[in-house]
Amino acid sequence: MSYKQLIFLILFSTSAFAGTVYTWEDSDGTRHFSDSPPPTNIKSKQLSLSTSVPLEESYDDTATSVEPVAKKAKSKTPEKKDKKLEISFSNLQQEETIRSSRGHITVLTDLNRKLSIDEKLQLMLDGSPYGLPQASTEWKLTGIDRGTHLITVIAIKDGKRIASSPIITVYLHRPSAN
Repeated sequence: MSYKQLIFLILFSTSAFAGTVYTWEDSDGTRHFSDSPPPTNIKSKQLSLSTSVPLEESYDDTATSVEPVAKKAKSKTPEKKDKKLEISFSNLQQEETIRSSRGHITVLTDLNRKLSIDEKLQLMLDGSPYGLPQASTEWKLTGIDRGTHLITVIAIKDGKRIASSPIITVYLHRPSAN
């Protein structure tokens, strides 16, 4: 008999015989599990394997009888999912002409929600990453050549693109001193 089959057999045969499991932690911090309740002076929790009663009940360690005190059942409403991230530019317009003798472009973005810890933003200039991914929504581009440039910002989570801004075209005009 394989290890997986043995575990499966133990789990289902135990649930047929033991409808309740008691768990408690002793003074050394060791967690104990048993099918019989501990002494009444030890605070414990009762875990029911039956689907007709709440999954978790606890015993009041101050009570003299062994009557379970039912905890509130967990809400069955689905967890609130993160809102889909949306990125927009707040300071640049499509086909805008930017005048900068030093080749500077400032890019500011707005997000419809905060980034989570594992999400980063990457600015793409002319199809290539500009700088490293960051949590900030502001970039100061320097030394950019005059001409037409495509700018977009993508959001990355675990190395995958999860959102992107629209691609905008800007024209950098660097006046010359003649």
